[in-house]
Amino acid sequence: MEIPQVVRNYVDLFTKDTLDAWTNTFAPDGTHTSPNFPKPTPARELKEHFLPFFDAFPDTNFEMVGLHAITNNLFVWRWVFRGTNTGPFRNHLATGRKVEVPGCEFIEIRDGKVSRVQGYTDRLTLLSQIGLAP
Repeated sequence: MEIPQVVRNYVDLFTKDTLDAWTNTFAPDGTHTSPNFPKPTPARELKEHFLPFFDAFPDTNFEMVGLHAITNNLFVWRWVFRGTNTGPFRNHLATGRKVEVPGCEFIEIRDGKVSRVQGYTDRLTLLSQIGLAP
């Protein structure tokens, strides 16, 4: 199965400098969900949701490990996030530590737009690498 352009755009545009364009890949009722937050984040709130992350790790880089079709409308993006914690993160001061954290996202599309994303990040690895967990 071929990866649709909207999915490729979703992956390519996920940076601080292109958050507006990235959020435009979502349907108006689209959502992003992660175990890090108690409820799905609506598309209209995604920029505000992710800006603190990019501020905490301004040199963020997502290396693509894989991008695969599961069905005609469901795709998985596997990645490794690398960055340096030079800004506050979740009410903690910057540590200056570098991180390397694996994760993935299941991206569902409907009518040419991203309708739902379920993301998974190795949160314990992230917290231990910046010194907030053993």
